[in-house]
Amino acid sequence: MNLLSLEDRVRGGLYGVAVGDALGATVEFINRDEIRRYYGVLRDIVGGGWLNLRPGEWTDDTEMTLAVAEGIIADPEDPVPHIGQAFLRWRATNPPDIGNTVSTVFRILDRDNLNQWHIAAERAHRELGGMSAGNGALMRTLPVGIAYTEPRNVYRWAIIIARMTHWDIRAGLTCAVYSLAVRNILDGALDKYIALAEAAKAARELTKEVYQGSLSEIIDAPINRDGSNLKPTGYTVDSFRCAIWAFIEAEGFEDAVVRAVNLGGDADTIGAIAGGLAGVYWGFDAIPSRWLEKFTSEQKARLDRAAEGLLKVRKGCEERG
Repeated sequence: MNLLSLEDRVRGGLYGVAVGDALGATVEFINRDEIRRYYGVLRDIVGGGWLNLRPGEWTDDTEMTLAVAEGIIADPEDPVPHIGQAFLRWRATNPPDIGNTVSTVFRILDRDNLNQWHIAAERAHRELGGMSAGNGALMRTLPVGIAYTEPRNVYRWAIIIARMTHWDIRAGLTCAVYSLAVRNILDGALDKYIALAEAAKAARELTKEVYQGSLSEIIDAPINRDGSNLKPTGYTVDSFRCAIWAFIEAEGFEDAVVRAVNLGGDADTIGAIAGGLAGVYWGFDAIPSRWLEKFTSEQKARLDRAAEGLLKVRKGCEERG
C-alpha cells in the first residue's frame, strides 16, 4: 500500500460510501445466486433495482452519511442537534426509501412533538419490540472516524450518533469499532489487520462490562475466508461482518466493493460500509473512473464539501491534542 495524503484518504472514504451504495442498489434484496444468474458478477453502476434508480443515483446510505458529516462540521463538540436537523431536511425531500427504524423515529418525533432524538430512539426501540439493531447507523458512521482523532472521542461519538435512531447497543458498538478502524488508518496504520485489531482492542477497553458480550459477538466470531458463513442481512452485526470480509480479502478498492455487493441481500448498505473503509485505505485515486463518471457535478460537489469540512474538523482536533 502506498503512502497517501490525508485528503486523498478522506475523499476516498466518502466517495467510497457513495459508489458502494450506487453499485449495490441494483441488487438490493436479491440473493447471490440470482445475482450470478442475472449479472454474473456485478461490476458496473447501472441503476435500476427495486427503487428503479438512474445509474449513479444513491440512496439513504449516502444521504445520511452526508447528514452526519454536515452536523459534525457545524459543531464537532455538540453535533447531535445539527445532525438531527440535517436528517429532517433530508426527510423533507421525500426520499424514495427510509429504513424502518429511522422512519419509526421520525414518526415518534412528529407524534410526540419531540426534539430529543435519543428519547425518540428509545421509544422506537420499545415500539419495534427491541428490534433496533439494524445497519442504518453503521452505514452513516464513517464521518465520525474521520473527524475525531482521540480513540475515546471516536468511540463516544460513534455510539451517541448511532443511538439517535438505533437504540440497541449492538448498533452503537459496530459503529464504534468501524469508526475506530477508520481513525486508525487515517492515523497511519498501513496494515488492514492491525487497523482492525487495534480498533477491536480499543473498543474492548472502552466498553462497559455489561456490554462485553455484545461486543464479542461483533469482533470475535470467525469469518470463513470464502465468505460461506456470512449473512448479508440488515442486522448490523451481519452487515459489519460482510463488509469486513470484503475489505480484508480484497486486493484493492474495486475488489472490496464488488465482493461486498455481490453477496446480495442488503447490498447497497454493505457496499457503502465496505466502500467507506476501502476508500480510506486505498484512497480516492483507487476508485474506478467509470464509477465516478456516473455521478453528477452536484453529487461530487456535495461529497467534496463534506470531505473538506471534515478535514478541517480533524485538523482542529489534532491541534487541540
